[in-house]
Amino acid sequence: MISIAGAILVSTTGSLFLQRRDDDPAISSPNMISIFGGSADEGEDNLLEVAMREIEEETGLSLSQNAYLPLVSFKNQYPDGRIINASFYTLKNIDKATLNITEGSLIEIPIEEIGNFMHEMVPTTCFAVSVYMQSVSD
Repeated sequence: MISIAGAILVSTTGSLFLQRRDDDPAISSPNMISIFGGSADEGEDNLLEVAMREIEEETGLSLSQNAYLPLVSFKNQYPDGRIINASFYTLKNIDKATLNITEGSLIEIPIEEIGNFMHEMVPTTCFAVSVYMQSVSD
């Protein structure tokens, strides 16, 4: 089983800050759009802590646990037998000037344009963004 965690970053204006993955065939889903986050290291069980570590590594943001608003958690078994255990969070009111992107490149998408980018998203990101969009439309 692979455990992953990450967060959708929401700007002070409501746009989403996502990551355009590096165009490197050696990485998973090269050149696609994803949320900031990653895989748990050996022995890491707390996915909130994984999300916090990954967000700090990839964006420079060091925020308290209280800033991480739970968005969605799920387990999914793929046809090839892989099982993904995932937890995603939302971080709100993020100022672009505070971000120091160390992997991929920052992509800012206004909420009303998110549909134009869904086909470029990693499947788990597409799902998490869909859940987020549903939460803000309720």
